Parts: sequence; structure tokens; C-alpha cells
Amino acid sequence: MRLKCPAPKYLAMLAATCVALHAAAAYWPAAHWRTAQPESQGLDSQALASAVDQVLQKQLGVHSLLVIRHGYTVLDAYFYPYNSSVPHDLASVTKSLTSVLTGIAVGQGLVKTDQKLLAFFPKERPEKPDELKQRITVGNLLHMESGLDCGYLPGEQELEQMKRSANWVQFALALPMKYEPGTHSSYCSPGYHLLGSVIASAAHQSELEFGRKNLFGPLGIGNVVWADDPQGRNHGWGDSHLFPQDLAKIGYLYLHGGQWDGKQIVPADWVAMATTPAAAERGGPGALGIEWNASNGPNGRQYGGNGRGGQSLIVWPDLDMIVVINAGGNAGQIAPLIRQAVKSEAALPANADGDRQLQAKVAEAAKVPDAGAAPSLPAMAAKVSGVRYEFPLNPSRLDSLSLTFGREAQLNVKYLGQELTFPLGLDGRYKLGPYGPLHLLAGAKGQWTSESEFLLDLNFIANINHYTLKLRFDGGKVEVDATEASGLIRNGHITGTAAALP
Repeated sequence: MRLKCPAPKYLAMLAATCVALHAAAAYWPAAHWRTAQPESQGLDSQALASAVDQVLQKQLGVHSLLVIRHGYTVLDAYFYPYNSSVPHDLASVTKSLTSVLTGIAVGQGLVKTDQKLLAFFPKERPEKPDELKQRITVGNLLHMESGLDCGYLPGEQELEQMKRSANWVQFALALPMKYEPGTHSSYCSPGYHLLGSVIASAAHQSELEFGRKNLFGPLGIGNVVWADDPQGRNHGWGDSHLFPQDLAKIGYLYLHGGQWDGKQIVPADWVAMATTPAAAERGGPGALGIEWNASNGPNGRQYGGNGRGGQSLIVWPDLDMIVVINAGGNAGQIAPLIRQAVKSEAALPANADGDRQLQAKVAEAAKVPDAGAAPSLPAMAAKVSGVRYEFPLNPSRLDSLSLTFGREAQLNVKYLGQELTFPLGLDGRYKLGPYGPLHLLAGAKGQWTSESEFLLDLNFIANINHYTLKLRFDGGKVEVDATEASGLIRNGHITGTAAALP
């Protein structure tokens, strides 16, 4: 189908993008971005070193920090225990990817924004949907204005319920209606799962496969890990995993109006619409845009994606600059520090001392801590070793756990129904490996803090979630004080009961 010309409010944005396209040098990153010393691109290397130091000194949960200007990488830092060998969970930045893929599908004529939602799911649709539900369109999902009773309560309760259901699309379609579609906006992740599933239905392939053919492949992005639901549909709202440099390519694509090396990947008017700040009031139609978080804020004009735990794709178009932050909890206020490092549009005088400071901080961030001496184990260790403690349904997503103390300590957990096994470090260091969900980087460590209390640090790293669990063993029970750094559970308390022997 031919896309309509941009609405008048997008024309100025589109014109500015065209000017930037002509002004920028013709550079398209392939396997790796080109690199440069910060001063050569108008940034202060000492200010960037200070930003890295803030992460270290304040013990923020940042995993990686990537800064690109004028197509040059000027900072690429990784913070232990994350490293550059594995892609990282993007959480709700995934919604921005689903928005991009929707634009591509619309541009190809596979989907129309005014198509009715239920038409894409003849098997999962309710038998007798009410009149309001029959009115939901693809565009309503895109703008998070479906009218479904979803996203109005704290904690994304509908998302957690959906993830425990047998058929996620069927669950989302069965949610009751709260408003007329298109009249109210709410942050509804199940709605974006439906949107990704619409793309899959229309393209007759998974959202990931459609993305590989039409987005990731053309941009030279080869390694994408994307979780799927029990029916094999990729999570349209979250759980996609990219390397930081590859996520930056998505920002670079939008910085160039959806064009990549002479090919229009995403329709230019779609990009202009996505990157125009919403003018609507909170909760009203149009308030959430199409998940590109466009704004004119304290850091100037920007757009991109945000996700739980501190995941960020930030594009500052006026600076020709992209920032990618991955984290496993509190990422702090790093973006303003990066913005303050920008001193000039032109190159600054070389700063050898500042560059050395920056490289030293980057090396410090990646450094593996020294191992301590493993202490002797209390008598309780032998009593609880191998005992499986089961938990009632709770916000932590942990269904059970067991600790084994032998020649090698080991942790077994059941997480959202999935069995995971971790070697357990008792010397103050994680034992790292592909132990997390989707076989991605994770680690666990712990220590006995008293005769009956064990402090467990369970870090999913590439999958964001980072748990601190204080275990108190008492007979056939374990009392757990649970905190998860990205906010799944804070100061929670759960009680586990020893499972009966088979």
C-alpha cells in the first residue's frame, strides 16, 4: 500500500530529518562501529570518565554504557559481571522494536492501522466479544489505547497473570473492556504482545523472523535472542536481547529517517510520527505516542526507548548522538552526565590525560574482583543441603529453590515454571556461565551470615533480574526476605516449605 503523506504536524520534523540526512557523512556501521577519541567529536573525555566513575562509586546497577556521536563510538564500557560476549535483555525497549516492525508491516501493506484486532486471531478470540472489544484496531494497540482493563493498576498485574496462563494471546483478548477504544491511554504490556502477534499473523512468520528479514538483517544485526510464549509467539512487549552496538543501530536508523545505506527500511513518515513529542495530557488519547518516548525535556529534544531495570536507547538528534544504557536495577541519572560531556559541534583539542583517565575507568569497570577465602560451613548446611523448598505464588517469580553443599556448592531454582541450575560461589565471586533463562549469562554467590541464615545473591545479568534473598532456615521451612533490584519485589517476605520426598 502507499502510505499517506505525513500530517502537517509531522512535516517540520520530517524536513529536519531530511536536512540531517544531507548534512551527515555517508557512513553505515557494519559488524563494528568506527571509534574515535571523545575530543575529536566534541566531547570531554574527563567528563565521560567522571560518568563511569559515578557508576562505580555509587554502585549503580549499570551493565554497559555506549556513547556514539557523528557515527563514532567514543565510549564503550562494560561493568562486571556483564561483559560484551552476550546480548542483553532490552525489557520494554522491545516495545520500540515492535513499533518499528509495525511501521515496516504497514509500509509493506501487510497490516493497516484501522484493521480490527479480532480478525487476526480467529482461534483465540472470545466466542461472544462485546461491542467495544470488536472495535479495537491495530492502531489502538500501537498507541496503547485499546480500552482493555489493563495497565491501570500498579505492578503490571495483567502482565504477570498473562505469563502464568496457558495461551497468552487468548488471555489478553479475554481481558474485560474498561473504556471505548481510542479514548484513554494506559501502559498495557499484554496489548503490545497482541501487537507483535498481529505482525506474526499478517506475515505468516514469527515477529523475530519478520524482523530478521526486514530490519535486523538489513542493518547487519545477526545475533538477536527473543523469548516466545507457549504458542511460539515472540514477546511483543519485552524480553528481546541485542548487543548494545546493535541497539544503537536502531537509533541510528531513526536518526536517519528510517533510511539505511540507500534503502528506506522504515517509512519516513512513520519515523516522523514516532519521533514527534506527544501533546496530549497523561492518560488521554495520544499521550503515549507509539512507544518512542519523544520529548522536549531537560536534556533537549530526544527520543528512543526505556525499559525496566534501566534499559535505555536515547537519541539526541540535535547533537547527532546516540546513548545506549543496559542495567540490572538502578541505573541512576547517567544521561545528564553524558549530555554535559558535549562541549562543541567541532573537534576539541586532543586531551591525552583525559583519554587515559577514561580508559583506566573503563578497565576498572570490567575488572573481576579478587576471590576471598571460602569460610567453613555451619552444621545447618548439611541439614538443608539438597532440600527443595517450595513457595506459594508470589511477585518474585520464584517457585522453589534448593541449596546443595558438597565438593561444589549449587543452587537450583524454579523460575516461572522453568528449572535453572547455578554453580554457587562461596568465595565472594559469582560463578558465571549460561545459567539464566534462554541460556544467557547469569551467576550466583552466597555466604552463611549465622548458624541458620544464608545470604543469597542471584543475578540473572543478561536477563536483568538481580535478587538478594536472606534465607532463615527453621525446621522444614525457610523464611525469605526478598528484594529484586529492578523492582519486581521490594522488601518482600515469602515462606518456603520443604517438599515431601518422592
